[in-house]
Amino acid sequence: MKISSCLYGFVAHGAVFLFTGGCMLLAMLTSLPFVFLLDLLPDVVYTAGAILMLLCSYAYVWFWAVRFAYNQKMRLFEVQLGSFVLLAIMISLFLLDGSSVKDIVRNWEDTGCAFVPPAFTFLCLAYALVLLPVYQSKLWHLILPNGVRLKDLFHVFGDLTIIMALLISATLLFLSI
Repeated sequence: MKISSCLYGFVAHGAVFLFTGGCMLLAMLTSLPFVFLLDLLPDVVYTAGAILMLLCSYAYVWFWAVRFAYNQKMRLFEVQLGSFVLLAIMISLFLLDGSSVKDIVRNWEDTGCAFVPPAFTFLCLAYALVLLPVYQSKLWHLILPNGVRLKDLFHVFGDLTIIMALLISATLLFLSI
């Protein structure tokens, strides 16, 4: 195992988080005038747009990061391990104070990271633990060897959408218990 590939995954994930956070702030800043000018639409429309921007920027930057690793002949498992470590550290920060997962997921009242509730941040990180390795593997084995084709991209995003729907369903089931 090369430490450089693991370190690349760790550093790349940090860079992806920073870029995605910047894109999220940019999306919110650009939507602010529309929120005040067009007060006719509910806030959910703007929130959904910001979340969609977040997911698209996260996927786009990871595409370039995985493509770079593929071209540098790094091993996928080592890159995934490095990116997994950063996610695990971030999730462990939520659990350090002794809170249970159920308490964290039900905490939509507090403002955690800036104005985002801790539950939303925790669920995004937890979902990324499942979705990110799948996305990286799909890119590595399906997209990069064959070239970028629209049909394959739809296949990858379709699989990720199904997994995301299952994760959300499992979360809602977990909360109802």
